[in-house]
Amino acid sequence: MMRIIPNLYEITAMVMVISVLIPSIPANPVQGADEKFLNIQEKTDRSYYSPGDIIRIKGTVSGEENTPVQARMVFQFQGMNTTANTTSDGSFSARVPISLIEPESMYRLIISAHADGYEEKNLSIPIIIMGEPSSLAPAPVIPDEFSSI
Repeated sequence: MMRIIPNLYEITAMVMVISVLIPSIPANPVQGADEKFLNIQEKTDRSYYSPGDIIRIKGTVSGEENTPVQARMVFQFQGMNTTANTTSDGSFSARVPISLIEPESMYRLIISAHADGYEEKNLSIPIIIMGEPSSLAPAPVIPDEFSSI
């Protein structure tokens, strides 16, 4: 006599094979899949600073195809936050204070750009704090382009 109905072990094996062969479909779509990427271009006014100085920063925020993006900027340094917004051409400028009490060392300035429809962009740049200039350090000249901030 021929058996037509599979037993429980055969059914389990078929379900396991099918589940391996068929790709899983996520229950929730991936958030941010349509978000675009931001680019941050920045420069600081000097290569090193002294305690109590101000870091002057200028730069631009653009989209993937170098199109200017209006973004909210956050500058994090030595536990303090400074905020700014880009202009319609994507440019920004900011002044970030340096602590008088933190020890001389190399720190990280974290710059974050937030814009609707774009993935958040974070940039980390080293900032050197020295009490007395080293003979190897260049003279702390502030370029003319930073005189307005």
